Amino acid sequence: MQCKLVRFSELTAAELCRWEQLRLENGGYESPFYAVAFTRVVSELRKDVRVLVAGIGDKPELFWPLQINGRNAEPVGAPFCDYNGPIMSAAWCGDMEELVSQAGLSCVRMSSAYDPESRFEDYASERDGAYVADLSQGADVIFERQQKEFPKHAKKMRRLGRKVEREIGDLTFRFDDRNIAMFDQLIEWKRAQYVMTGRHDVLSPDWSRQMLWKLWDSEDPTCRGYLHTLRIGDELIAAEFNLTCSATIHGWIPAYDPKYSSYAPGFLIQNHILPEASERGYVHYDFGTSAGYYKKFFTNLQIPVVRATVRSKSPVSRLAAFGEKSWRGLEDAHIPKLSHLAGQVRRRYEVIRTCEPTFSGRLRGVGSAARQMLGSLSHSGQKLAEAGEE
Repeated sequence: MQCKLVRFSELTAAELCRWEQLRLENGGYESPFYAVAFTRVVSELRKDVRVLVAGIGDKPELFWPLQINGRNAEPVGAPFCDYNGPIMSAAWCGDMEELVSQAGLSCVRMSSAYDPESRFEDYASERDGAYVADLSQGADVIFERQQKEFPKHAKKMRRLGRKVEREIGDLTFRFDDRNIAMFDQLIEWKRAQYVMTGRHDVLSPDWSRQMLWKLWDSEDPTCRGYLHTLRIGDELIAAEFNLTCSATIHGWIPAYDPKYSSYAPGFLIQNHILPEASERGYVHYDFGTSAGYYKKFFTNLQIPVVRATVRSKSPVSRLAAFGEKSWRGLEDAHIPKLSHLAGQVRRRYEVIRTCEPTFSGRLRGVGSAARQMLGSLSHSGQKLAEAGEE
């Protein structure tokens, strides 16, 4: 097995072609996050992007785009990359731990890897499924399924439609809105949502906003951004920034005006996106993982993915693995409050670690998270004290 860890700019034209060839040979890699173009954009904005290339002889059989922090690696574009992990040929049978060691890395993390051959089964910490709408027979099939399997939701949507007509009026939907003010409004709403919900603002670092802009400005059919908007006259009420490739559109960054929340603007815009996506020739609308409580209404298949960490065989790496396993054990121990807090801390730091490329950015993120959690604990303690007094 031969491997190398290189900057994206150091890949040859032949290697880039091979990357795309491997991606197109396996339908599971059709997501725009696996496209050469996605890594190219991120590499232009972050200095820590590398690509691990491996194969037998001169023919690469594996491309693994990464963000490097010391001897640890995260998925390229994290925490925005809803799919990640290596793009591999069906014939690849290399030792993953040996691969990581040869690349000079201690560990490589994946948050949502497509793994049809179960190569990461021994390294997986979580298993999930991405929710997908199969539009190959048209969007009507999705809505007919919604009517049949979720009649209460379908009835609610009809009632909501009448309410919108009565209280708001006609809505205007644009699948490919090029209005910069609308784009800026989406970003503003999304950042306000992160603050309101107490999550780390992943759109705070310049590189993340520039990435969205570059993808929106791109004309590369293998990976480009679309801004979908829903308006009342000139007033924007909901928007989604989604990523597309030739056959797939991936739901990515949605937001809406909070004052219209009673009209379920997220559902309203989705009811417009799916039919036009089908008309434009997209075969799949991928909603990604999690939040199945609403995605189930629009999807009819799932793609299995895994969260996994591949570590080298070094003693230091094994020690780090023991520490992570112990922390996970605390999360799974079901100790009141403590286990929940442990999970919160881990997930929050994972986002900060991948999103903030500088030490100062990570420090600010950790400080903000600590203040927020301490405030939450203090508030909970105060409520318990007041309840005791009563």
